Amino acid sequence: MNRPSLAIRLRERLPEILIEAASVVVALLLALAINNWSEERQQTLRADAARAAILVELQENRSELAGVQPNIRATLESLRAAVSSEAPQPKELRVELDIALLSSAAWQAAATTRASQSIDLAWITRMAKVYELQENFQRVQNLAVDQLGSIAPENGMDGREIALSMIPRLNALAQIADGLMQDYDRALASPRN
Repeated sequence: MNRPSLAIRLRERLPEILIEAASVVVALLLALAINNWSEERQQTLRADAARAAILVELQENRSELAGVQPNIRATLESLRAAVSSEAPQPKELRVELDIALLSSAAWQAAATTRASQSIDLAWITRMAKVYELQENFQRVQNLAVDQLGSIAPENGMDGREIALSMIPRLNALAQIADGLMQDYDRALASPRN
């Protein structure tokens, strides 16, 4: 029995082998395309969720600051009144400063999970500026609280001296709060742009 040579058998089966190889390549390319589409879709969903969470957080922070802002102004006015009064000042001055508890958790989560990489750079940059100003507000607020806490009754300062020492910091706090409210409003007015 004479067997056909390998070359002859290969030549006879070559079209079949090429079709099978092409099918495998097409299937592999199709699987890669589907995988890329799925990954892009997941990344887009994560980016949309991060954007929504940031906007909700900014709205909550805006509400928190709006609740505290009148107290900052009232405290600043009472300190200015204590300074401008010609009457002798008592040794005691009552300063009630409300604290704004602002969050940046959604912003940090978006950065940590890299969801922000799929969000428009111009939008991310605008939000970063809002969060920078928010951080400055929190820093000045913390310094004001520290300053209030460091005033000891035995230091001999009267109400006027205490007010004079507090006015610059609370004035800065009020100005930053005003700017931060404007930034919140701008960020929330155009959430997709």
